[in-house]
Amino acid sequence: MQNGLNNPGPSTIFLVFSAGLLTSLGPCSLSLLPVTIAYIGGTEKNKFKLVSFSGGVVFSLVALGAVSGLLGKIYGQIPSYYTSIVALIAIIMGLNLLGIIKFQFPNVPDLKIIEDKIPSFIAPFAIGTTFGLASSPCITPVLATLLAWVSQAKNPTISIIFLFFFGIGQVTPLIVAGSTTENLKKFLEIRKFSQLIPTISGIFLVSLGLLNLFSNWF
Repeated sequence: MQNGLNNPGPSTIFLVFSAGLLTSLGPCSLSLLPVTIAYIGGTEKNKFKLVSFSGGVVFSLVALGAVSGLLGKIYGQIPSYYTSIVALIAIIMGLNLLGIIKFQFPNVPDLKIIEDKIPSFIAPFAIGTTFGLASSPCITPVLATLLAWVSQAKNPTISIIFLFFFGIGQVTPLIVAGSTTENLKKFLEIRKFSQLIPTISGIFLVSLGLLNLFSNWF
C-alpha cells in the first residue's frame, strides 16, 4: 500500500479504477441510474448534459482527493499510528457494507430541485458535482477509506490522480448506459447480482484493514 502511494503505477491505478467501477454497480447506485439517465436524456438527445454531468461527478471526487492530499501535506509528518487509524477506518467501513455496523449516510439530493435553482448551462455540471459529493451508501464507505488512505501520501497531485481514476470508474456505467436505452436495460438486468457487490467490497475492506493492522503490529 505504501509503495502504491509513493510510486503509483498502472496496477495501483487499475485497482482504484476498479473500486470506482465496482461500487458504481452496487444495488443502491444502479437504482439511481434510471433517474439519472432520465434527467440527462441519453447521449442521443443531449451529449452535452451527459459529459457535463459526468465531469461534475469526477470533479467533485478530484476536489475531495486534492483536499485530502493537501491536509496530509499541511500536517507534515504523519504519526506512525496513523496507518493503523486508516486500517481501522477500512474495517469499520467494511463492517458497514456487511450490515454489521450501520451508519446513516446522506441521501442523494433531488436533481430537479437543484436544476430549478441553477442556470441551465451549468446545471448538469453542478448537479453532477453535488451527486458526486452526496455519494450513495454503496460508494461512501469505499470513498471514505480511499480518502483516508491517499491522505498518507501528503501529495495532492497523487491524491488527485487516484480520485480521478476512481471517478472515471464511477461514471463509466453512466456513460455506457446513457448511450442507448438497450444498454440501460442490460445494466438494470444485473441488479439481482449487484446485491453481492457491497458484501464483496465489505470483505475486501475488512481484510485490507486487518492485514494492514497485523503488518504494523507484528
